Amino acid sequence: MLKKKLLMMFCLFFLLVVLIAGCGSNSENTSRQENNNDDNSETITLKLATSTPTTHPFGQYLIDPFMKRVTELTNGQVQFKYYPGEQLGKGQDLLDLMSDGVTDIAYISSPYYPDKMPIASTLLGMPGLLDSSYQASMAFHSLSKQDPVLQTDFLRNGVRPVATFVTPAYGFFTKDKLEIKVPEDLSGLKVRAVGGAVTEALEFAGATPVNIAATEMYEAFEKGIVDVQFAYHLSMKGYGLDELIDYATKGVPFGAGGVGLAINENVWKKLPENVKEAITQAGDEVTASNAKIQDEQNKEVIEQWKSNGVKIHQVTENEKKQWQELFDKFNKQWLEKQNNEDIMKVFEKYLDEGGKYK
Repeated sequence: MLKKKLLMMFCLFFLLVVLIAGCGSNSENTSRQENNNDDNSETITLKLATSTPTTHPFGQYLIDPFMKRVTELTNGQVQFKYYPGEQLGKGQDLLDLMSDGVTDIAYISSPYYPDKMPIASTLLGMPGLLDSSYQASMAFHSLSKQDPVLQTDFLRNGVRPVATFVTPAYGFFTKDKLEIKVPEDLSGLKVRAVGGAVTEALEFAGATPVNIAATEMYEAFEKGIVDVQFAYHLSMKGYGLDELIDYATKGVPFGAGGVGLAINENVWKKLPENVKEAITQAGDEVTASNAKIQDEQNKEVIEQWKSNGVKIHQVTENEKKQWQELFDKFNKQWLEKQNNEDIMKVFEKYLDEGGKYK
């Protein structure tokens, strides 16, 4: 009997040891998983939303390469859920949707948000500043990473800049024998506008600005809601508008659009350091590569249009002088009207870093 009791006690003791060892093993496995998470092995999926279709130059040269590069730099750790073509919301709402956490990363266009992005929408919409998309993009990308632009236009809205693109200079596009050569040709015409300094400049020239999102340009132009389309050549092609136009004006740097990618600041803070570094590096790389490509392809589109019968008017020296006089008058008045020391500082630094103003 005693032997049986001793045997049972031994068995119970043995089972207890096995259980304790098992718990220790599970604890060790859990700890190992936690350590692996600390070592950045956990897959991170980020939502990225845009207003542009996948066929648009923004998608092809900025957004797709950015996502691919981040995934590559993190060895597959970061994946993306991509929502192009306003699947998550209108272009005018993407900044708020990103701030509210509906999407992690979004394509934003500063002219849509003159109150929330006062420096970008003011500076980049001013006519006559642009030399090339590449120079302007690199200059503003640098400025967006430092105050006052970083705080005023981004962090204050709960987002952080990732990649920057200042479009090639906007031009005027018309149909039905309507042609724009000099500033007075705009008088009384309804011109597509996007807000900010560009809208004010069009009013200054005597036009009637009509704020229309890029995704609505085709219908507005086709139905006569606007008389004149106002964008850059490659973007016009991206939205299929090249099939409607008869005339285009070349050599009038009447402002540009400041766009790019930003990330929700709270999401950014929670990311591992290696992911932050990858996003920063990818953003820097695509900022440069996208602007170079779009500068080149914008020129190619103009030549293609000539072959397809679109009349491209290259402004003469006399006409250019008239436009420059308009730009000088407007920019002087516009900067005085802003009465904002930050904008003046950024304006001067932008020119120093590669922007151009004659």
